[in-house]
Amino acid sequence: METLSPAAARTAPPAAQPPPQIPLPPSFPPGVDPATYRLREVERLLKQAAYLPLFSVPNPALPNRPIPLSLPFLPSLPFLITAVEVNEQTHRFDVGAREADGELSGIDRVGQPAATVGIRWTVIPDDFQAGPGRLPPPTILNPFRSQRFEMLDGQFRFQDRAGSGFHGFGTGRTFPQPGSSYLAIGAVIDVLEGFGQFRGMAGTVVVNGVIRPPDELAINVMVRLMDPGGGMLTREPLSPLRPVPDPDPGSTFMTFLGEPDPDRPVTLNLGPGGKILGSNVHELLRPVRLDFDDASGAVRSRAVEGPIVGRVDATLYFDPLAPQPVSPIQTRDGVFTFFDREGRVAGTVRANMVEGRAFRTPLAGAPMPVFRFGGFGPLLGGSGRFAGAGGMMTMNSAVSVFPRTLSNLYVLRFVDPVGRYRAAVGNADA
Repeated sequence: METLSPAAARTAPPAAQPPPQIPLPPSFPPGVDPATYRLREVERLLKQAAYLPLFSVPNPALPNRPIPLSLPFLPSLPFLITAVEVNEQTHRFDVGAREADGELSGIDRVGQPAATVGIRWTVIPDDFQAGPGRLPPPTILNPFRSQRFEMLDGQFRFQDRAGSGFHGFGTGRTFPQPGSSYLAIGAVIDVLEGFGQFRGMAGTVVVNGVIRPPDELAINVMVRLMDPGGGMLTREPLSPLRPVPDPDPGSTFMTFLGEPDPDRPVTLNLGPGGKILGSNVHELLRPVRLDFDDASGAVRSRAVEGPIVGRVDATLYFDPLAPQPVSPIQTRDGVFTFFDREGRVAGTVRANMVEGRAFRTPLAGAPMPVFRFGGFGPLLGGSGRFAGAGGMMTMNSAVSVFPRTLSNLYVLRFVDPVGRYRAAVGNADA
């Protein structure tokens, strides 16, 4: 077996690159290194995030309503679905990863209802430029090929005293599953407007799960709200989760936080004239357990990080100087590498972000706007403990180009019908 400690596994940094020609705002004093200026302060701000992990299932009080294809010269064809008016009930979801006996396992506990969701889920052509309020031409859902979709009129409402929630807009893609009538889905939702406790907060939502339209779904909805003041964060124990039967016993989720690797810094890939094409990303990974509650009448978010257990390496395609506020992003050659307690490689998982969005976001205390990243892509197999791994990866992140730092949340959903990756977790572990 290959023996690599997290430190020894890092290679020497690549040769220095010529500095890109980026016009810096006056918030950078003359002569400072933009890659490190106010680095620690911005690192702290990016990590100040309120995570609200939810598990979404059909709402028994308000069934979903399929929208069939309707043409002027034909009657409605109910088996040809173009959209679904979705009404979901989202539950509290205690989710994470932990290392025990030298192996990583997922922590998945679904609890009591926490919020309701209403969205018009609409299939769209691959070349359609989706946006809030933009209606696509009627497009039939085809369960045998991957298709894009948009989520219009999205509204999340929580059960706290302030009636917190948000409006959002998002896009995603379906992924047919061989031998199954279910579709895997990944999606990214931008928080357009928060209300109640979430008023004024920027946020991103990523979606990771399976659906069989119009009525069946089992989906992790991971909300990440930027909370630089830490008003929603707590280190105190949360109220006990009231478990419900697992809506998706054939899947196991694990969550990890990526952070900069000091021995392998992120480097930019530059084109002619210093144009930024993207970057070579190297991160260290920590397992993180995420949960929230509203027992006190206010939403509280709790994140418990573990020690470094691995790394992730990928090539990111992203132009931070693009003039639009929302830019497409993708990754290639993505590999998650995990170590055992002796520092040996215990397994790898391959996954690329096949679709994603970067949202330029002002952040008080940062010398220039940062980016919220959201993206997704299928798991493409692996090695060791994760040989043959299938499922979906979602990424929900906050990234600063200058200074150059990041805080990336990865959610890995493994297809796991026999519980190979799942930890036995009781209330005592909450």
